[in-house]
Formats: sequence, C-alpha cells, structure tokens
Amino acid sequence: MYESGRIKALIVHEQASHMHGELRVAIAIHGFYMDAFDEILDLSQALPTQYKLFVTTVPRHEAVVRARLDAAGRDYSLGVFENRGRDVLPFLRMFRDIRAEGFDVVVKVHTKKSPHLRDGDSWRRMLVSALLQPQALQRLTSAFAADPSLGIVGPEGHFLSLARYMGGNEARVLAIARRLGLERPQLLDAGYCAGTMFMARTDVIAPLVDLGFTAGDFEAEANQIDGTMAHAFERCLGLGAVALRRRIASSADPFGYADFNDRYAFARQLRGPPFSARLNFSFKVARDNVGSALRRMLSRSGE
Repeated sequence: MYESGRIKALIVHEQASHMHGELRVAIAIHGFYMDAFDEILDLSQALPTQYKLFVTTVPRHEAVVRARLDAAGRDYSLGVFENRGRDVLPFLRMFRDIRAEGFDVVVKVHTKKSPHLRDGDSWRRMLVSALLQPQALQRLTSAFAADPSLGIVGPEGHFLSLARYMGGNEARVLAIARRLGLERPQLLDAGYCAGTMFMARTDVIAPLVDLGFTAGDFEAEANQIDGTMAHAFERCLGLGAVALRRRIASSADPFGYADFNDRYAFARQLRGPPFSARLNFSFKVARDNVGSALRRMLSRSGE
C-alpha cells in the first residue's frame, strides 16, 4: 500500500511549491515509429524553448533519433531501452530524470500506431494535437499554474471508465490500485486516459513510479492488443490523482472535470477476461463435467 503519510506529504509539498512562479514543463516522447516521431518533433518545435524534451527509443533507432534531436536544437535527454513495455516502461524509467530535474508537470505522448486499427494514425494525431498544439498547451499549463487541485488533463473525448473499459486487465489493475491504498469500489468509479497520452503533475505520477516496477514485470513484445502489463498501466496512470484526491480534467475544459466517453470508437468494451480466456474456461468446465459423469457411470457399473 502507498503510505497515507507519504500521500499527505506530497499534497503539502505541491501546495507549497511553485504557487507564484512559472511551472517547469517536461515533454516526454517515446519514439518507436520514426514517421510519427518526426510529426511530434515538428510540433514540439513551436513550443517554448524552456520546455525540455525527454525522449525514449529503442536501440535500432538511437542514431536516427539522436540526429534529429540534435538538428532540432532543443534541450533534450535521450533514453535508449529494449522494446519492452511499449511506451509505458520507458516512461517510468525516464520519469526519474524528469523528477530529479525538478519539473512540475509532464506531457506524455508517443508514436502510437495501433496497426490493428485502420484509423490508428488518426487516433494518435487527435491525442497529440490536444496536448502539444502551442495554444492548447499554453492553456493547460495556465490551468495547472492556477489550480493546485488539478492533477491530470487528458485529451477531450478520450477519458474512459475503468468499469466499462477494463478489458482483460482487472486483476493487475486492482493489485496496483491496492498498493496505492485504493480498493475495488474506488477503482471502478475511476477512469483513465485512453492511448496513454496526457498532461500531469509529476507528483501524481510519482506514487506509481515509486512502486518499483521493473522490466521483469513487463511482457516481451508480441503485438498484443490487450491483457499485458502495459495495458494495465495505461489504466493505472491516473490512479495517483485518485489517491492524492486531485482533479482529472479534459483538454476542452481544464477547470472542470473529465466526463467518461461511453461510446469510444477506438476501444472494445470488454467487461471480463478476453474471449480466448473465457473459451478456455468454458472448455475446462465442460471437460470436468464430462469427467465427473463418466466417473459416476463407472462407479455405478461396479456396484
């Protein structure tokens, strides 16, 4: 469980910090698909130069990413990690540097393609533009500066109910939630930013990072579409705000509260385990029932 004393300390620290100064903004980018990385990097060029880029990528793209960052002429840090945990594990690793350098808020985006969807590129562009368009980001930064209760902002229309869009991730999500001091009723009332792109105070991400997950907790990449630790973390990255009693808002109204989108075009509504798991369970039940019937028949024949 994430200790209540630590939660209270984080609240006091945040309320006492940067109330009258300009917030320090970090831009976290995971670059896996290079064409999409170029789009995001081009968009970031219009942002204030004091917004530092924290970029992660995989070894085979390191040289290309470094060259493009050098050409952009912005302040950046580059982390190179194996292709494990999608964009989530690299973010957890790089977040330690973001926090150590004293950034107040972080924008998290990545080169999402979702090749199993026909409109995966459109999905990514909607999410990225809601967070990184210069006017939009300026508005969101002003909202964080004005209201210390604001914890996370997600792109408008992409905030989903955990109860409705849990997928095959409930056991892992609940285990993580409990380590943050949350129980199932609180979890099912909460939501998450679909696509794992958002803007957040660093102190609401810190509780999850401090749980100490490592590469060994994440599966090897196999083009999974649900049920991995990365999918579980997608649903957990907002739970720090819940544990710290912070507000979650949408990019359209950062001074309000995010509404659930219950008709999300980019996600399947899975209330339980994936179909394959349910099919395996049904087969096991049927097999056991047949076995029991045979045993009863044999026992009667021997009487």
